[in-house]
Amino acid sequence: MKTNPVMAIAIGHDEIVGIKAYIIEGTTVLEDVIVQKRHGDRGTDIKEFFDYYGETGISIGCVFESPLQSVYMETPMMHKIDQYLFAQREGKRIFHNEDFPNAIDFASRPGITEELMFILIVALERKQVKQVARGIQQGGGDLRVIDYWPAPLAYSRGRESSMLCIIPEEDKVQVSLWNHKFCTAHVVVSPEVEAVLTACEKVYEDSKQFHVPYPKGAIVVGFNETRAKDFEPILETYGTIDQVPIHIVDKGAEYNPQNINHEMALGLAIRLLTDGK
Repeated sequence: MKTNPVMAIAIGHDEIVGIKAYIIEGTTVLEDVIVQKRHGDRGTDIKEFFDYYGETGISIGCVFESPLQSVYMETPMMHKIDQYLFAQREGKRIFHNEDFPNAIDFASRPGITEELMFILIVALERKQVKQVARGIQQGGGDLRVIDYWPAPLAYSRGRESSMLCIIPEEDKVQVSLWNHKFCTAHVVVSPEVEAVLTACEKVYEDSKQFHVPYPKGAIVVGFNETRAKDFEPILETYGTIDQVPIHIVDKGAEYNPQNINHEMALGLAIRLLTDGK
């Protein structure tokens, strides 16, 4: 049975990538990849993108390039409204920035006992969120989710309970550890392989308190071919996380799994198709 199609949009530094996908007989089908170069601010660029390529009547998701701001913690079990109030209060305290007010969101899951739970608090710059939402909604798009960078990779590559994610962040490297699609620890380091390997150990050590198992593998994406080869010792140490199975048709042939914007869009499409939000 074929599901309704979705469109996921990733706004990178230099380009916007849109992916249309649906599920048929349990397999994600990628049917279209749209790429547009950026030339202005996020709001203007996404409005122009959606004016040309957007669709109404289907679920839309968007993720944009920004520094990872999140914290993962264990707390006593709370009702949903108390989780919201806790996340707003703690988020504003942890991510306080007078120059760039943040929008705070959260997600939670049961802990290791009935009395405990885990909560993930995430922050995005409020102005950027509004720019993106306005650009899509002005085009009539049914915007379901704005995700945070690089969370969609946990869907496009992640079938393991614990995995490392290594991506570029300006002239440095971001290393994060993901447990069942929750970011449990992250750090930004210099691009030397030794520094990245040390960071991999650090995020795992930081995550042990949450009973996260040893990483089952690593994702290295977003680097040019030369830099990607430099990071082979990481894959030799931890192993490689395979991409979830997909079937490519029509204009989906333009998909490039080593382009981080393509990967972000694909992962967000999978999230929309499987989570429904």
